[in-house]
Amino acid sequence: MLKHYYRLVYWKRRIGRALGSGRRGPRRHRPRLAPHLQPFLVFGALVAIAVAASALAGAGYDDFGWARP
Repeated sequence: MLKHYYRLVYWKRRIGRALGSGRRGPRRHRPRLAPHLQPFLVFGALVAIAVAASALAGAGYDDFGWARP
């Protein structure tokens, strides 16, 4: 019976390592894209969203603020 337990533990560890879970599994870290530029990228994304929302909201108006028919 002990042999079956050890076999189960072996396969659990092997599957865990293959899937990346566990303490000693393969580590698949995604390289970060310029970490020192991350605050500027976030700020740029927020500004782009604000500009796009403003353009969509103001699309129905002319230069003087009057709604088009």
